[in-house]
Amino acid sequence: MPSISSRSLEFSQNQTSFSSLLSRSRNCLYAKNPLNVASSKPVPLVKISKVSSQTFSSVRYIATGINPEAEIILARLPAPLFIVAFTGFGRTGKSFTASYIRKQLSGGSSDVEFVSAPGNVPCTHGIDMMVFPHPDGFGSMVFLDCEGGANHNSTAIPFVIGLAARLSSRIYVFERGCFTTGGLDTVMQVVNMGHATSANEVDISRSLVLVENMTINEEIPEEKLLHDLLSETSGDETTNRIRGLIRQRFDIEFAKLPYRSKYASEAFEEACIAIAGSMLQHLTPFTIANVPADGTTVIQLVTELLQQIRNGGSRYNMVSATEALVANMAMEAATTVWLDFVDHVKKIGNHPSQITSRKPLKVILREIEGVANGCINELEAFINKLAPNEPAIIAKNTWERNYKAFENEIRSAYKKKEDEMKTLSVWAQRLNMLVIEIASYVVEAVRQLVRFARFSTIVVLMSNYYLWKNCVTVVSGMAESVLMPN
Repeated sequence: MPSISSRSLEFSQNQTSFSSLLSRSRNCLYAKNPLNVASSKPVPLVKISKVSSQTFSSVRYIATGINPEAEIILARLPAPLFIVAFTGFGRTGKSFTASYIRKQLSGGSSDVEFVSAPGNVPCTHGIDMMVFPHPDGFGSMVFLDCEGGANHNSTAIPFVIGLAARLSSRIYVFERGCFTTGGLDTVMQVVNMGHATSANEVDISRSLVLVENMTINEEIPEEKLLHDLLSETSGDETTNRIRGLIRQRFDIEFAKLPYRSKYASEAFEEACIAIAGSMLQHLTPFTIANVPADGTTVIQLVTELLQQIRNGGSRYNMVSATEALVANMAMEAATTVWLDFVDHVKKIGNHPSQITSRKPLKVILREIEGVANGCINELEAFINKLAPNEPAIIAKNTWERNYKAFENEIRSAYKKKEDEMKTLSVWAQRLNMLVIEIASYVVEAVRQLVRFARFSTIVVLMSNYYLWKNCVTVVSGMAESVLMPN
């Protein structure tokens, strides 16, 4: 069994683009309130409505959407998710066995169990979901306990099997006593619900385990039981064709569970331990379009599939559902990369709202192109991993459209600033000329004042000179008349 470190390394290598892109775009309201998966109780995955027939005294059940409580739990789950589906005939011990395996995976003790009880009345209605930590401490386990087929009050079949099969990485199909071709009908429901007619047409799990509960074949090796069950030479044409299709479509294992009673439970416990060990050894993270999925992705997939049968449809088109999900993931990635691009552009001061026209337009566009190249490389690395790849092209088209619009916005902002600067320059020139003209008038006025002051000074000085000269003459004449009288 791989160690925690090897699991972490393998997942991180496959998860690089996902963790760097989608996880950044999914900071939902639960991001700061992570789920305590150790205490998660089983909850219904799907809401089911009862519709009464107007012509017959019968009742029809329709899946109307994902259960809100399940949606809250899933939205808090980061990748990786290891999803296991327990399907098959009703009253074959699916719920009880799933709870017992969960107990073994939790170290032999657990107070969380699916509802189970003896009798003819089934306990599971639709799909019950249980979440708990992976035993390695890396990721979360998600058990899907499905309503059984061939119950006297079967309600949600067949959509249950198709939905569980699409969501799971490993499918367990139960039959009681001896696994027969009747049990293979459950497997064919998986194929038929997914519109799968060839090995590679639809993206559902290849890992299939046929479980013979309360077996009557304890002495027969599991390999022989599986060989006889899927032999293409011992049945009629239709049966052999079904067997061949199942062998082609799935990687099949076989497991036996002995009858369990309060007096003989040791053999049952050993068989469950073996199943749990094989589960951990072969279980892989749930992926969509080659990308490890988180809980939000699972919500989107469930919603997309249920939308197809909301009005009473009986079959899924899983191809179109996967394509829709690929387009959604690609758009989320494109949006995240675009927001990162805009933030980076703002940091270097090249956002349209920051344009001042001081930096040449060519320099701005060259710097923006450098940032864009790194972002588009990250986006292309992500969308190239998606399969099918055609729906993912929308991300690149969206990026190119946004980038072209952003460039045009830069050019418009730069031209607007240039026009504003030109307008300001004209007014500045006019103001400068006015200031110069006023200054010249002021200088001329000062010059005239200086001239006037100088002239006034000269006038005053000349006036004083003639005054003193006349005064001296008068005084001299008076003195002469006094001193020299006639």
